[in-house]
Amino acid sequence: MPSPALRCRLRTFSLVAICLVIAGCKNAHGPNPPIELTDSDVKLILSQAEAAANSQASLLRVNADGVKQTCRMHIIVMNRNANTKGRRSMEDAWHGSVSIAVSKAYTAMSFSSDQNALTTRTIGALSQPAGPLWNIGNSNRGLFEPGLIEFPGGVPLYKQGRLVGGIGVSGDGVDEDEQVALAGARGFESPEAIRIDKVSGGTLPYVK
Repeated sequence: MPSPALRCRLRTFSLVAICLVIAGCKNAHGPNPPIELTDSDVKLILSQAEAAANSQASLLRVNADGVKQTCRMHIIVMNRNANTKGRRSMEDAWHGSVSIAVSKAYTAMSFSSDQNALTTRTIGALSQPAGPLWNIGNSNRGLFEPGLIEFPGGVPLYKQGRLVGGIGVSGDGVDEDEQVALAGARGFESPEAIRIDKVSGGTLPYVK
């Protein structure tokens, strides 16, 4: 049978081991645990965007009597790992806009970071002939990459000042797409200081 001194040392060792295990569990994600889009975040973003589309006058749609209609959009929410976390497709939205919305979300997410926020409108401005990103639209078209879009409708998403994804909207004129994307991103906007229009002193656009 262990001596009282040995039993004391064993108890001390056990307590130390338990404390180390607990500390390891608390620090499993490092000093900055990941900040991600939750299911409820995604649902809110999609619902905000759809509500905006239902009230946004369409550039292109009229009914059989020629009366102006509201927008019909495909809305995509993507996380920072380029995984589509949510999709909302409105009735009669153009089928060809699905892949465009995915690419808009991907473009806005993949060219933003915790230190800078760009939109697809920004990429469009930078990729004009003789611009620094001329021909960038031909990149990011691999097996697991949806490609890039160089016109408005894609906006990055942030939580607690950190990039968590992007929203892409397609189905109407690009300004209408962008307005719906901005409505979807309400509450998930980038910090103003890192927006490219602020960083560039207004020489580059963020949104219209």
